[in-house]
Amino acid sequence: MKRILFFMLALSIPSLAVIAQKDLGVAPIFEGKIVPQKQMVETVVKGEQAKSYKLSLFHSLKMEVDTEECQSIEELVRKDCGGLESPCVQEYGMKEGRLSYLIAQLPNRQDEHVFLCYQCYGAANGKLCITLVYMEGPATMQDLYKMFKTDKNKKK
Repeated sequence: MKRILFFMLALSIPSLAVIAQKDLGVAPIFEGKIVPQKQMVETVVKGEQAKSYKLSLFHSLKMEVDTEECQSIEELVRKDCGGLESPCVQEYGMKEGRLSYLIAQLPNRQDEHVFLCYQCYGAANGKLCITLVYMEGPATMQDLYKMFKTDKNKKK
């Protein structure tokens, strides 16, 4: 019985993380509707492990995509941020006409800050490698810059 309960709990953790993004345009990405789940590497950090980073949830996806999938994902990210010139977008970069990275602070959820980060670069096999990260918690943008040891804090 304990094994069955543990197994059920383990299966529910990723689905609980997807609930956090349900109101966002990027939700279909986290649900595996743009790129199949089996083609993504998913990382979910919650609870005590996330608290040490001043977060309640860290949910990331890493995937290799073709140009069409990349465009779809980029459109959803831009939509959630309200465009690249939106006050939500803290920093972004372009390369070869496409978004190469973006850091955005979305409107708060209850008493927690919400962040969306995106990175896209060329993979050796000719595909594009995308990392998409959703974070929420009491951390500020300055906390995130400290955690990731960067001095960047403005739009490019």
